Amino acid sequence: MIRMRNLLTNLLTAAGALALALGASGWTATERAVAQETAAAPKPKATWKAQEEFHSVLAGTFHPMEDGDLEPTRKRADEMARKARMWLRSKPPKGYDAAKLRPLLIKLEREAAQVAKLVARQAADEDIKQALNKLHDTYHDIAGECR
Repeated sequence: MIRMRNLLTNLLTAAGALALALGASGWTATERAVAQETAAAPKPKATWKAQEEFHSVLAGTFHPMEDGDLEPTRKRADEMARKARMWLRSKPPKGYDAAKLRPLLIKLEREAAQVAKLVARQAADEDIKQALNKLHDTYHDIAGECR
């Protein structure tokens, strides 16, 4: 009888451990998968202050432009060009591929200067929109490399 109870206890303990391993702990398969991905995911890179400063100005001009308002772009085009130049001249934080980013940042700086030039010349709205869209796309190319 004692042997039987010990055998039953051992079986229940093993079954409990197996059930826990298989998800009886209350976690769904999705929750387990997310937990595994999170544990295996690389740490996010350090923030790059110059990137954040440029993005702040770009967002403050691009999104209103999408709604047909070019006034923020006209007011902040020079600032945006300065922020792009500052970003190009800044040192990337550890973990960023400076050699890969440099040509993209040069392109971004040129495109931001072009937007500022178009605004200064009081170019047609459509020309400014095209230049700002191009600049926005370049920013996202860089942002993708910064992840």
